[in-house]
Amino acid sequence: MPVMLERNVIYESDWVELYSDKVRMPNGTVFTSYHKLHFPHESISVVMINEKDEIMMIQAKRYITSRLEWEIPAGRIEGDETPEEAARRECLEETGCILKDLTYLCCYNPNNGMSDLKVHLFMARVETETADIDENEINAKQWVSKENVLEMLKENRSQCGVSVLGLLYVIQFCL
Repeated sequence: MPVMLERNVIYESDWVELYSDKVRMPNGTVFTSYHKLHFPHESISVVMINEKDEIMMIQAKRYITSRLEWEIPAGRIEGDETPEEAARRECLEETGCILKDLTYLCCYNPNNGMSDLKVHLFMARVETETADIDENEINAKQWVSKENVLEMLKENRSQCGVSVLGLLYVIQFCL
């Protein structure tokens, strides 16, 4: 395994940290500037299913990419929240949905060559739904059939790695 020899902190915040590490590789080669993005909080994502086995898709307003992006609900785990509590909170905030049958599926790192972000993936049924959405983050929400979700992915209408992996996991192994 590679070994960190030194760390230079470039930036630190409650959201993200950037380091430039000096790293010795297993063969002895030393890299003097190996960049690492550290996320102080783990995250969750949720594939929400209704009684028709349709999937809730939200159209997020993404500042970073200047795009409206079709995604699944996701967000960071706050304070001393459990992943389950964060999943319920994020779904309520982003979609106005209260969940039932929340099931933990897996944990993954969507960009392990550069960051240590850990995402906990859930699947859930919806108990109740309101028209509420977080208007700062969400442009629209809609229930989409599994076939149409796959078409959206095939046509590259979602470029969110967290969502793409979560959707494919659920469609392949759960639906």
